[in-house]
Amino acid sequence: MILVSNCGFDSRHHFGFDIKHPNGNGSYILMFVKTEAFFEIAGEIVDTTPNTAILYDKNAYIHYGCHAQSYSDDWIHFDFSEEENLIEKLNLPRNHPFPLLDTSLLTEYVKIIVSKYLSSNLYKVQIIDSLMHALLYSLAAQVHASNDERQKNKYFLPLNQIHRNIQNAPHKKWDVASIAREVNLSPTHFQRLYKSFFGTTCIQDIIQSRIKNAQFYLRTTDMSIQSLSAFCGYDNELHFMRQFKKYTGMTPSQYRKMHLSIK
Repeated sequence: MILVSNCGFDSRHHFGFDIKHPNGNGSYILMFVKTEAFFEIAGEIVDTTPNTAILYDKNAYIHYGCHAQSYSDDWIHFDFSEEENLIEKLNLPRNHPFPLLDTSLLTEYVKIIVSKYLSSNLYKVQIIDSLMHALLYSLAAQVHASNDERQKNKYFLPLNQIHRNIQNAPHKKWDVASIAREVNLSPTHFQRLYKSFFGTTCIQDIIQSRIKNAQFYLRTTDMSIQSLSAFCGYDNELHFMRQFKKYTGMTPSQYRKMHLSIK
């Protein structure tokens, strides 16, 4: 069984964030870093781009942080109980950062794990164990996969970076015309490519990512609806409520009440 001792989703820190544990943390640590960051590896500082993962061994030297204005990550502390070490079985890289092509499914697993960890569900330990297995197998599948066919298109990598940035920070003020200019595409061509690569339009991606984040914070915090709407990127609370109901079939308050009743 995989036991989670602590976890966090979309943790945000400001300039100067710097973490150091010379003797490790006593558990395995899996992190999906959504922003630029640095890691100390074998005495050298390595700068990394957004959508970088790292899996620390239990007693590994840990030192990481950020030089930029903000830092954000998803993280899980875990260990194995009466089970073979799945990390070794899956041959996952350890103690050094590695880039990921697509973090959307992986971070979705983390989001659910955190939600279950904070719940009082009768079978939460068993549910989290199952989710952790799915997470590690999904991570290994991506690490060891052959190149994605979509990468043959020269626009895939820059658009995939935009796709990941949107999912990592949907609360930002995104504008399709400005994004298209960044990759030297017309808005029409950009939107057509975006949908062909990711199965949804850029605007829908932004909205769905915002709604998913709102659902998570409604389940796990007591943040007011007004504060939450701004936190998720909405300038207007009423617009947030209307959009939330359109995509979920209920108001934010109804959604929170329903999940509190089954927590």
